[in-house]
Amino acid sequence: MDGAYRILVIDDDPIFVKSTKAILESHGYQVESAKNGEEGLAKVKQEKPDLVLLDVMMNWILEGVTVSQEMMSQREMQGIPIIMVTSIRDTEHQSLFPQDQYLHIDSWLDKPCPPDKLVSEIKRTLERRERYKKHTP
Repeated sequence: MDGAYRILVIDDDPIFVKSTKAILESHGYQVESAKNGEEGLAKVKQEKPDLVLLDVMMNWILEGVTVSQEMMSQREMQGIPIIMVTSIRDTEHQSLFPQDQYLHIDSWLDKPCPPDKLVSEIKRTLERRERYKKHTP
């Protein structure tokens, strides 16, 4: 795996961010973080990461969904893969998560997520992105 891959973790849980950063950096990834959607979108625009790990529930219940929709609506962000990593399915807010609309995400992982599963899903998602880039004019 190319050590130059840059990953942006958008999550308001500092413990999750710190542990995820340590795990990913130990696998050669460059990791930045943002604590909410607004900060995350600004970093996506500025830093153009290769992949975004995105929480759903931050400042408000579906903030991550809004971030993914914003990324889909802006041309310069559309090609950046998103993996949602969230615990919403284990909360009373599960019914609020949209079931009937397209979500601009490439994959979904439930928290807590074992480190090996997280790393393998990131690797798979980045490989898919590279294959797509090779076959897109």
